[in-house]
Amino acid sequence: MNKFPLANLTHLSRFQKILLITDGTVTKLLEHYLDESIIVQKLNEEIQQGISTFPYNDELDIETPTDVLQREIFLQGELTGKNWIYADSTIFIHHLSADFRKDLLESNQPIGKLWIKYRLETYKSILSIQEEKAQSLAPYFGINEQDRIISRTYSVYSNQKIIMLITEKFPLLFFQD
Repeated sequence: MNKFPLANLTHLSRFQKILLITDGTVTKLLEHYLDESIIVQKLNEEIQQGISTFPYNDELDIETPTDVLQREIFLQGELTGKNWIYADSTIFIHHLSADFRKDLLESNQPIGKLWIKYRLETYKSILSIQEEKAQSLAPYFGINEQDRIISRTYSVYSNQKIIMLITEKFPLLFFQD
């Protein structure tokens, strides 16, 4: 059953819809759409230990308490320096290889590129799609606080274990057909 029928997204452009429902890497889609390489601009990255509560706890099979990497980034145009997408990720680091964890912490590569680099087979499940005011994200996108942003939250699994919860947000003004 499709929790988020496209009929509810009729006011969005085709590319915005693709960004919201894709189960591929957003980074590659952005690079092709924008004709620009995408890099990560890290805002915050912190390992938290013994976490027991997560969004969507009831819908996910998460062994708690557990250690996570909490990460906030922007996917940014390499040439333009423009922030295109904000992402807040909860990464269940004990379900990833040591090399993958090291690259996450030490490099500025987008997660999607690391999935490809490490040939990580993933399954993604969309948990929510929302529209809200930009508020505190507005200055990062060069928009007003009252402008609307679109977001999606999804879970990522590999080897039948949850490895990430990711929320991605972008302005409604971006990616118009």
